[in-house]
Amino acid sequence: MPIFGVMVIIMVVIAGAAFDVSRTVNAREKLSFAIDAAALSVAADLSTSVMSDDEITQAISDSFRANLEGAEFLEEAIENLDFEVDSDNGTIRVTSSAMLDTYFIDIGGYGKSTLGPDMLAFGTSAQVTYSRFDVELALVVDVTGSMRNDMDTLRDASDGLVDILIPEGTSEDDSKVRISLVPYSQGVNLGSYADTVKGDEYGFADGSVCVTERQDYDDGSDTYEVKYTDDAYDYYDATDPPARQSFYGGGSNNCSSDSEMIPLTADRDTLIDAIAVLDDNGGTAGQTGVVWGWNSLSPNYANLWPADSEPEPYTNDDVLKFAIIMTDGDNNRYYEFVEEEEQCGWRYISGRWRWRCETVSVQDWDEKSQSASFSNTPSTDQRALCEAMKDAGIDIFGVYFGDDESSSGSRNMQSCSSDGNYYQATSADELIAAFANIAKKIQQIYVSQ
Repeated sequence: MPIFGVMVIIMVVIAGAAFDVSRTVNAREKLSFAIDAAALSVAADLSTSVMSDDEITQAISDSFRANLEGAEFLEEAIENLDFEVDSDNGTIRVTSSAMLDTYFIDIGGYGKSTLGPDMLAFGTSAQVTYSRFDVELALVVDVTGSMRNDMDTLRDASDGLVDILIPEGTSEDDSKVRISLVPYSQGVNLGSYADTVKGDEYGFADGSVCVTERQDYDDGSDTYEVKYTDDAYDYYDATDPPARQSFYGGGSNNCSSDSEMIPLTADRDTLIDAIAVLDDNGGTAGQTGVVWGWNSLSPNYANLWPADSEPEPYTNDDVLKFAIIMTDGDNNRYYEFVEEEEQCGWRYISGRWRWRCETVSVQDWDEKSQSASFSNTPSTDQRALCEAMKDAGIDIFGVYFGDDESSSGSRNMQSCSSDGNYYQATSADELIAAFANIAKKIQQIYVSQ
């Protein structure tokens, strides 16, 4: 009987020890899950904004409380948490540890002194990559008349993209992402910047906020090939004053009056407010949207935008540049500078009314309408600009909103897109999902790099 009694005690202790060890293993698994979740959450925050040590600690603690609610070791795990941020390699390592009381190893006060400790310790760690890059993104969106019934969808899709890349609560100073908004129709509403790029300094502005494109300029001595470049708007300085046709043109008053371009900003309220008032108007000059999307990212336009909106140089390896170009239709407008034109009409000559034509000086930008096609002038210009943007190091996402994948609008977007970056959306839900997926893909790109 004594031997049996001793064996029973030993079996109970062994079974109890297994239970205590099992509890500890389960606790470690819970802590490991919580650390993984916290590290991933903080990495996402670090990818979009700059965080202080106190903010990181608070974020990890909040994540612990959400994922370890009710755990007896929660407070100790928070007290023992530690992290290390390696900004050179873009990683964050989170560690923590805790202890659990042993319930069965101690039998009658003898177990812990003869068989093992009264507490079992455990700990774990996780390392996650975050982005050490800043991001500049041009959001170029179609607000032509054909979008009239889908403007709410476009607003929702654009809001969703901003929410992912500049989450609510991100301060402008801390954000690592800046976004420009470029709504286009028959041109781009440049607001207060319009006069400058049209040459207002020399009296060339036309009073319209609608800016379109520019053309190569031949001054009789040299030809300046600037149409498919991001050369500065005031590139020409061979004469004083420079020629009007060396600047950007207007030629249209059919830009949406409410859909104004916003240069690069990390102020989400500014972006959300501008998205909320997007409105449709006019025909489609998609090449003008691409031009001004590029200019919003180009360091050659740093002197046009406010200081907070100045694009970084292309040579800054810590900055990644992206553009999203979206359309639901086909290009059908382009612009030319006209120096003279033939004007015909009835004139009273020598006592009789006669039909006469004469060549007169015009010196103004003229809007040209063209049937939609893949090979027409605006589509050809749009694709040429996209290729030049990609050559400059800008990663382009093209989004076609429509059913016809063989349409010129779809084919233009396919051509404009960087490899693997073309999306087609055939419904409102798909357009919203496309913008969200692009935002997440951009996150993946700048995290993985």
